Amino acid sequence: MIGFNDLRDFSKILNGEKIEEKIEPTYSLFYSEEDNCFILNSKGVPIYRKVPEITIPSFIDRLKVLMAISGRYIPLFDKDSKNLLFTKEEFLEYRKKMSGIKTYGMGDYIFSDNLYFEGLDLYLNQINKNIEQVNEKRKPVIEEITKIIESTGLSVTIGCNSGGDVELVEAGSTARYTNIPSKEGDKWDFDFTVRIDADKVWTLKNTLESKFNAGGHITETAAYKVRLTDVVIPGLEKPIDLDFSLTPQKKKYLSTEDALSERLDSMKQLDEQKYRLVLANIMYAKNMLKTSGAYKPARGIINGGDRALGGLGGVGIENWIIQNGGSLQDATNEFLSHAEGKDFKAFEMEYVIQDFGQDHVATSKGNFPFDNFVMKNMRYKGFDIMKKTLKQFKNEYCEDKVEERVR
Repeated sequence: MIGFNDLRDFSKILNGEKIEEKIEPTYSLFYSEEDNCFILNSKGVPIYRKVPEITIPSFIDRLKVLMAISGRYIPLFDKDSKNLLFTKEEFLEYRKKMSGIKTYGMGDYIFSDNLYFEGLDLYLNQINKNIEQVNEKRKPVIEEITKIIESTGLSVTIGCNSGGDVELVEAGSTARYTNIPSKEGDKWDFDFTVRIDADKVWTLKNTLESKFNAGGHITETAAYKVRLTDVVIPGLEKPIDLDFSLTPQKKKYLSTEDALSERLDSMKQLDEQKYRLVLANIMYAKNMLKTSGAYKPARGIINGGDRALGGLGGVGIENWIIQNGGSLQDATNEFLSHAEGKDFKAFEMEYVIQDFGQDHVATSKGNFPFDNFVMKNMRYKGFDIMKKTLKQFKNEYCEDKVEERVR
C-alpha cells in the first residue's frame, strides 16, 4: 500500500510510474498495487475551500479529470464506506466529453444531433464577416505588440510551447472566432497570455505599460497584469482595449486555448457545416447570457462590482457548449436537469464544466491547473439568473417545446 497527498503522485501512478513506497494514516490517498485500486481517505483531504462541504466533492472531481486525461481507469473507493466513487461508466462519460482532443488520444469530435434551432440564423449569417473582421484587426495588433516586445531585445513567437523568449498566446475568443460578432460602434478588445522567464517579467511589464500608455490608459496594473483601454494601433481606425496576463513560466503542456482549438479544428476537418453551427451556438449562448447579466466571471468583476453575479465567463461558456456536442439546446437541458430544485451550493457540488487544458496562471503558481468553471467563475446570483434565462430559452427553442408547438 502506497500513501500520498500530492496529486502529481496520483498522475504518476496513472501513467505507470513508480513512486516511493510510504504509509501514513493522515494521507488523503492510497494505492493498492495488489488490488489495483485507489482509496480515498476523506479525513486526510486538506480544507482548501471556504465552504468545507465542497472540499471532498471538489477533490474527487480533480481525481476524475486526472484519470480521464490519463486514459487509464483505476477504481477509486472511499476508505470508510467502501463505496466506489468513480465508475467505469462515469470514466467513459468523462472521456466522451473530451472528444476531439487528439493530444489525449481521443478521436474525432462527436457532434450533437441538435445543432440548429430557429434563432440561430442571425449568427450563422455573420460568421464569414466575423472571421474577416477578426483577421483584419488581429494582424496589426500582433505586429505592434511584437515590435514593442522586440525593442527590448527579446524574441517573440506566437502560441504556447512556441519557443521564443516571449510566447504570446491569444487567450481571447477572437483567437477561435467564438467571439460575439461586433456591431457598428463596438470597441474591439484582445486578450493575451504572455509566457516568459521570471527574470524578464518586470522588464517586459514596464515596456508594455510605457509604450502603450502613450496612446491609451492603464486601467489595471498588478504584479502580473496589464490592462489598457483606448490603445491606438497603427493600421486600425479606432482605439482598442488590450489585456495582458504575464505568467513567469514556459513549461510544456496542453493549454486551455490549445485544448479548445484542437476540438474546433477537429470539427472543421470533420464537417465544416456542423463546425459553423457550433460557432453559432457558442455566439448565441454568449450573447444571451451577456444580455441577461450572467456572463462575466466573479474573478473578472472589479472596481466594487457585485461578485455574486459571477457567470461562467467566455471560455467557460465555450467549454460548456463544446462538452455538450456543440449544442446550446443539449447544454441547456443538462444544466437545468442538475439545477432544478437546488440552490447554488448544492448545484456546484454536483455539476462540473471542466477545462481539459491547463490554466497558465494556476500552473505558474503550482496550483491545480484544470479549472472547473462552475466553482471558479460562477456565484449564486449569476446561477439564479442563468437558470431563469435558460428556462426561457428552453421554452422558446428546445426540441421538446418545439414539438409541443407543432402539435
